[in-house]
Amino acid sequence: MTHELLERARRLGDLPAEEGSALDDLRAGLGPSDVAQRRGLPLARVLGLQSFYDLLHAEPDAGLRRHVCVGTSCWAARLVTGGATPLPRSAEVRCLGRCYEAPVDTLGDGDTVVDRGVHPIAVRSLSDPPIVFRHLFGDVPTLDSLYARVDPIDALVRLEASGLRGRGGAAYPTAAKWRAARAAPGARKVVIANGDEGDPGSFVDRLLLEQTPHVVLAGMNVCAQVIGATDGIVFVRGEYPEAARRMRQAIAEATLGERFFPGFTVEVRVGAGSYVCGEETALIKAIEGQRAESQPKPPYPAISGLFGRPTVVQNVETLSLVPWVVATGLRPQSKALSISGAAVRAGAVEAPFDMSLRAVLEDAGRPLGSHWKMALVGGPMGRLVPAADFDVQLGYDTLPGMGHGGIVVFDERVPARALAAHLYEFAAAESCGACAPCRIGTRQLALAGERMAQSDLERLLTTLEIGSLCGFGQGVSRPIRDLLRAFPAEMYSARPAPGGRS
Repeated sequence: MTHELLERARRLGDLPAEEGSALDDLRAGLGPSDVAQRRGLPLARVLGLQSFYDLLHAEPDAGLRRHVCVGTSCWAARLVTGGATPLPRSAEVRCLGRCYEAPVDTLGDGDTVVDRGVHPIAVRSLSDPPIVFRHLFGDVPTLDSLYARVDPIDALVRLEASGLRGRGGAAYPTAAKWRAARAAPGARKVVIANGDEGDPGSFVDRLLLEQTPHVVLAGMNVCAQVIGATDGIVFVRGEYPEAARRMRQAIAEATLGERFFPGFTVEVRVGAGSYVCGEETALIKAIEGQRAESQPKPPYPAISGLFGRPTVVQNVETLSLVPWVVATGLRPQSKALSISGAAVRAGAVEAPFDMSLRAVLEDAGRPLGSHWKMALVGGPMGRLVPAADFDVQLGYDTLPGMGHGGIVVFDERVPARALAAHLYEFAAAESCGACAPCRIGTRQLALAGERMAQSDLERLLTTLEIGSLCGFGQGVSRPIRDLLRAFPAEMYSARPAPGGRS
């Protein structure tokens, strides 16, 4: 605690900041004992930090090994093909952002993902014209026009009129967040691009970070002008090394041309493997070099975020839309989706909000001879839509759980109970452990969820919903309840009688 208070004082005051943090030291390959000595921390605290992040689970003399993706798309692909032989020296990764070519694994060096090759993502637009993917279909502006100065008040008014909502899952009004940060006192304010795309089945952010990095930076630049920010951070998943490289290159190009708003600087920070980092308060803790545990609100980050400074955390897709909204004053009427699973043409698809889920999936096509059974929309904390309901219209208010836009579609070869067990395991593995309901509840689901009586399962799901600190634990029950409603015969078969104990 003393170290954290001293570091906060350095960041808020004029004292010289230390170089990096304990988390940075661990990512650089220093051993826990060396880090503890260097930072003046108890060894137990450093070991706790190391154990929290998946990509820091080092093994002595591990050498080259495989990181096997066990995300939803890869899990389903292995399930329907009869499973896979365990690879030697392998470690599990919850998602590599390559769901469109599932199942996948990647060569690693020790505890670090090494995946510097470019894996082309098939991109289609069902929206005419495309908005999110506009720069991937011929509309390529000059950098000077992309980074043009804006009138802060006019930009904020246009953003508000557009109704733009956060596209990372929460769908919070973007202008409201910016207004709060603009009004918050403080000489140093921060803009963070949230590129920690942890939902298995999602890869749109990776596409935008790798292929249109300047558009993301331009959105951050507009935000900096509106709220008066001095610091920008692009937070990229550790599983996306190519995205981090492309973003650093784009920052260098923008800096060389002095295109950023005067006094605004941007850097790239790379995550160490934690799904919960996608939640804004957990992401801030990770940047501060701590365990990425969600924090209670208020205070909201726009008032008191990174090291106590007013901070706007915005999803990558949201930021990529900002320059278009500010330039046109229009309302974006389409959403970028990640399609994977039982689809012939898996990939990134931009679709208008008035299109149905069925139309989007029919465009992707089903494997020959198969029949769709259900789709997981919005990741493991999203919603499960049975095939009978595929005619639902896209939209945050119409399609349950649309969230980030990751859609994994399953055919009849995937049992409902098997999917539930996969979701239980994911929840237990990725819970940050900050609150008891989620820490204990998800573990109970993983251990006994399949065998629980209906009444016991219902009680546990309700406890997670009302007792968990953040949206992770609160959202665990959503797809499970959907499975129970849509496939009761499958989900309740071989369960104890209602009221019984597992």
